Amino acid sequence: MAFVATNKAPGVYIDEIQLPGAIAGVGTSTAAFVGPARRGTINKPEFLTSFTQFVNKFGPLDPDDPFGPFIVDPQVWVTHAVRGFFDNGGKSCFFVRVGLGKQSSLKLKDKATPTARDTLVVTAKQEGTAGDSITVEIKDASIVAVAAGVEALKAEITLASATAKQANATSAADAGKFLPGDIVLLSEGTNSDRVTVANVSGTTINLQDSLTNTYTAAGKLRMGDLNPGQRRIRLNKLDALEAGSYVTIANGVKTDEQVVQSIQKIGAGGVIVLARGLTNLFGMATGDPAVKISSLEFTLVLQTPGTETYPNLSMDPRHSRYFGNVVDSTFVDVTAIDPPNPTVPPTNRPAVLAATALAGGANENLSGFRGGTFTPLFRAGIDALEPIDEVNMLCVPDRTDQDIQAYMVAHCEKMQDRFAILDPVLNATPSNGIVTQRNLVSSDGGYAALYYPRVVITNPVADGRVTIPPSGHIAGLYARTDNSRGVHKAPANDTLRSVLALERTLTDDEQGPLNEIGVNVIRQFQGSGIRVWGARTIVPKDITQWRYVNVRRLLLFIEESIQEGTRFAVFEPNDLSLWGKVNRQVTDFLTRVWRDGALFGATPEAAFRVRIDEDLNPPSLRQLGQLVIEVVLFPTTPAEFIVFRIIQQPGGPVVQE
Repeated sequence: MAFVATNKAPGVYIDEIQLPGAIAGVGTSTAAFVGPARRGTINKPEFLTSFTQFVNKFGPLDPDDPFGPFIVDPQVWVTHAVRGFFDNGGKSCFFVRVGLGKQSSLKLKDKATPTARDTLVVTAKQEGTAGDSITVEIKDASIVAVAAGVEALKAEITLASATAKQANATSAADAGKFLPGDIVLLSEGTNSDRVTVANVSGTTINLQDSLTNTYTAAGKLRMGDLNPGQRRIRLNKLDALEAGSYVTIANGVKTDEQVVQSIQKIGAGGVIVLARGLTNLFGMATGDPAVKISSLEFTLVLQTPGTETYPNLSMDPRHSRYFGNVVDSTFVDVTAIDPPNPTVPPTNRPAVLAATALAGGANENLSGFRGGTFTPLFRAGIDALEPIDEVNMLCVPDRTDQDIQAYMVAHCEKMQDRFAILDPVLNATPSNGIVTQRNLVSSDGGYAALYYPRVVITNPVADGRVTIPPSGHIAGLYARTDNSRGVHKAPANDTLRSVLALERTLTDDEQGPLNEIGVNVIRQFQGSGIRVWGARTIVPKDITQWRYVNVRRLLLFIEESIQEGTRFAVFEPNDLSLWGKVNRQVTDFLTRVWRDGALFGATPEAAFRVRIDEDLNPPSLRQLGQLVIEVVLFPTTPAEFIVFRIIQQPGGPVVQE
């Protein structure tokens, strides 16, 4: 920012200028998988960097496991897909588990009257009916009890004299009973003034406000009554009160429940400041009943396989006994209700509850996925990926129907930073089944690709082989190509690792029509292995702009990189200086992209153009807070057909020297 000389002495000053850094290319090779698993949190994206992590979190490979070797369940393919991703060069992915299992839970009501609201929810960490045997008990508790003798301070002295802005005590000891900020009452006969202490010096008590009455003889000075709206209270002791403590303020007749906002320790006592003003009047004269302070906590008792007791818990995150930091159960999670409870503290703490069992648990049943489509479960799993900006590829190998594959495409089109890899239906034929599937899904923006046929791998836990959807292996190939060549290179004409055979072997004649409609065929070539032999998206035939997978993914890479790299410009003055900065940033980035071979042209000027000028940004548009930058790109496309024109010319050339 520019140096500002206002209120500075003449001299030499250093003014560091912060310039925006170069636009860094975003990642392109993080996949996301959605599907069923034996265990793990449902609908929560989990970041993984190895297949071992996946097995540890979501299920065993051991065929002797009591839950069964679900990895070879003919209707659960996602495990193979994740393994294929890492086998083929993938480095990191997210996995979202969908399932039929449900965790037992119990919602706790608060102390609000007349209508109690949900305030906390206790949830079993593992789904299943076993969680229904866990019980929860809530008891009232108090760290600072009334018997501890924490009371509002009742100091009262006889004054020697009083003037307009001070009261004079008979001794320094008397004057010392009052502190800056104390609200006091000065009285003589029928005269009285409620004022605030500014400071104390010797026997003199200086006041912030001038007295409104005249005092001719010695008067009395005492702590003022605790009035409605007052937030500051002097206490004779603090004990274990702290910021975030819920407290009750009572004199045997009236009661206020409040929250302590802050604490000031003064000797054995101190001052508490409440989050909101008192609602009642509490007298502080000598004959008035004592105003006692006690804290309001709760105790949580869990009956799991054993007994877990968590005493003196608080609902306030500032408190040292905040439940979210203290409760550490192996069997349950205790969380605040979502959306947050609107009840005003301190009545948002849970009400007393006798031992009550959790309910609603259901065991996982992977075989249940054979008998239904469970579309809402898979859609919810895909939706859970929306907040994850790192995702670049989406795979749902356990669903090849139109409902979910169209939802995958819609998700990618909405997010505009990821690409869907679609699997073929089981036993599809090149002349019918796969064509029917292709005709059911499409993307005008080219946000997905369909691969065919399925691939055959070694059964990982038993003899024989397993035929599985190829999306995980394809995603790994995408990642491998991105890392070795760049996202602009078509992920094709490369081998699929750990693939032994194909569900069906296709000929050139069979592939031709499929390639034309955007079905990427996996082929087996003698001596060359099993290779991906197609690089087209599922864009309609008449839209050639997004025909190729690498072009679509390159533009996703460029768009998101520019979006994140120019965020510094938001709310900056929309002037020529900003235009120049943005132009340089984008031009430098695209020049690097061109040098990597992603853009077509002998020079950067021939490969792309960046335009920011008055024509694009007239005053009327700038007044709306907009800055428009036009970027024209010429991406390279794959050489899908290599054509040699062989011309036979009779006679041959004449050579002369």
